[in-house]
Amino acid sequence: MQTTGARAPREEVQQRLLELLAEQSRRVPVAVSLLLVMVAVMAARHLPPWIPGVWLLVALAVLMLRRRMLGQLPLRTEIPTADRLRTAVILSAINGLSHGLMLTAFPVLSDTERSFFTLLMLGLCTGAVGTTAGHRAIYLAYLVLAAGSLPVWWLINPGGPAPGWVDMSLSVLLGLYLWVLLGLANNAWRNFSESVQIRWQDRELAQQLREALTTAQQANQAKTRFLAAASHDLRQPLHTIGLLVAALSLRPIEGRDREVVDLLSQVTVALSEQLDQLLDISKLDAGVVEPDKKIVDLGEMLRMHHAEMRAAIEEKGLRPLVDAPTGVRCWTDPALVLRVLRNLTENAIKFTQQGQIELRLRVEGKSACISVQDSGRGIPAHEQAMVFEEFYQVDNPERDRTKGLGLGLSIVRRLCSLLDIRLELRSVEDQGTCVTLKVPLESYGLIPAPPAEPADHQSFAGLTVLVIDDERSVRMGMRVLLEELGCRYVEACTVEEATRQAQESKPDIVLADMRLRNGETGIGAIDSIVAAIGPTPSLLISGDTAPDRLQEATRAGIKLLHKPVALPTLEAELARILGKKGLRHEGTRP
Repeated sequence: MQTTGARAPREEVQQRLLELLAEQSRRVPVAVSLLLVMVAVMAARHLPPWIPGVWLLVALAVLMLRRRMLGQLPLRTEIPTADRLRTAVILSAINGLSHGLMLTAFPVLSDTERSFFTLLMLGLCTGAVGTTAGHRAIYLAYLVLAAGSLPVWWLINPGGPAPGWVDMSLSVLLGLYLWVLLGLANNAWRNFSESVQIRWQDRELAQQLREALTTAQQANQAKTRFLAAASHDLRQPLHTIGLLVAALSLRPIEGRDREVVDLLSQVTVALSEQLDQLLDISKLDAGVVEPDKKIVDLGEMLRMHHAEMRAAIEEKGLRPLVDAPTGVRCWTDPALVLRVLRNLTENAIKFTQQGQIELRLRVEGKSACISVQDSGRGIPAHEQAMVFEEFYQVDNPERDRTKGLGLGLSIVRRLCSLLDIRLELRSVEDQGTCVTLKVPLESYGLIPAPPAEPADHQSFAGLTVLVIDDERSVRMGMRVLLEELGCRYVEACTVEEATRQAQESKPDIVLADMRLRNGETGIGAIDSIVAAIGPTPSLLISGDTAPDRLQEATRAGIKLLHKPVALPTLEAELARILGKKGLRHEGTRP
């Protein structure tokens, strides 16, 4: 690959010249033909008409021949460029000779007609500077044969009195003008060559940029595939552990055993949260996160967030402050904005040892500014541009897992881009950091109160659940948990087996792993069940976070839960599906 500073090959410049000649040969003939007709008419007043008539036919024939051949030269790439350029020089010489023949009528013309001929010829030569791009060989071939003899005709003044000082002066001036035209042609050729050089370099640079962009996209896709694969492989055993821990938590355990179960549950939740961050990155890169925008009172939302985070701030020994006036409304997704604020506040708590965490809302023009400000150690200036990149952590070279994965601020940046929120960072070492979200404002009326959540509890006793998973440990864990919930458990590991079990058991709900063995999928299994026994409420449960998998589930219209699935999440989804079916299984949990 050529570098930006490399020069364009000579053949590149010559090819562009041939293209210019072809283009100009299509534009010039009409105007030049009219001028040649005028010259022939003028010469016919002093010569037998057949002489200027023959000359006119020859000149027009040359003009048409030149147009046709120049139009084909750029396309004849099988012919060496130098040979095609030589053909263009020959055509230019023939064209110049046909135009120069008009000067043979000079002796019989009047002074006025000679002046007209002279101006006409100088005009053609001047125009040829542009139509030939000033190429030395092509331009000289035309100039010398068309107008090279013009100073001589004025100097010898054939058919008239001896040339006087006016004729000699005109001869000298014409010679000087032709010399000037040569200089203009040299400048035109230099400018043309430089323009071709610039275009060629721009094209090479654009190619380099395209290749760099492709490489970056491939690297990003490889990273996303790696994260998805790693997340899937880790979620499988973690999902099984979570199911067993959830089943244990439902049993009447007391004392030291309860402490162990609770600690195991906390560790499982912490690991699940870290994997959720990998999942969030995959979802955002896949483009399957769609904002659910609504009218939001930012002041109320910020105070709600402050109430949620207050305990964590005070537990660190910090002062929680909030300044959030009411009545500042906008059109956005409150859940995603709260996710952004939660990440920013948790980050502020993590890196602040003393002082305060302040949440502030103010209005600047047509934007609402939500600030999360801490009095922590701040971020060095040379690292501020990197803190929003994946896996980048300030002052954590040992990769202490208690400090997270370094994905929180990367998720913040992606979510802000999704919500059209401008993100600003100000930080001074040893003084603290302030991150500001600039949310576009809109004016709305009163915000309707959110609907109240139903207070009744949904029980699952007697519910038939078909579980489809190719991992035996996952099926065992799901069986223990569902039986603890009072469900009737049916399992399968292939599409064929799942269809057969569905026909026999008529399940109320199907829980299917997204990716099965031998190329089978949970979506395929659900489709097969629906074809066999009719519409059946279904959920996909998977540790696969690859973007194409997420998009596939979205297109199928089946809700996707990601391993490990927490007990409250599973209960909520089962209750939601039962509510849609109008079923109600009474009973008590063990």
